[in-house]
Amino acid sequence: MSEALRVDAISAGYGDAVVLEDLSFVVEAGEALALLGRNGVGKSTLLLTLMGLTRRHAGTIHWRGRDITSRPPHERAQSGIGWVPQERGMFASLTVDEHLRAVARPGHWDRKRVYALFPRLEE
Repeated sequence: MSEALRVDAISAGYGDAVVLEDLSFVVEAGEALALLGRNGVGKSTLLLTLMGLTRRHAGTIHWRGRDITSRPPHERAQSGIGWVPQERGMFASLTVDEHLRAVARPGHWDRKRVYALFPRLEE
């Protein structure tokens, strides 16, 4: 298998506050990783760090074999890194279709496939 994600000795947080310290792991292509823990242990900080939205103090992040440690958040998003939070963060003024268009990226899933899987959404 090939590596989808490699995190090596990452330390990151907010400003001078370090939330993640010396964290390393590998996720192979086709695998999944579950993050479990009580509030405040760094689950969201890890995701925000992968997306480039925290201050990195040390370590590296490789996505699909490419070092993205210094890449800005928009480039990481374009490469396929994203987060769907558990909250219902939507724009009340947008339709379902407009929401899907706003987050559309090239790839396997397009609006037609989403509507085929969830026909009620198209209504």
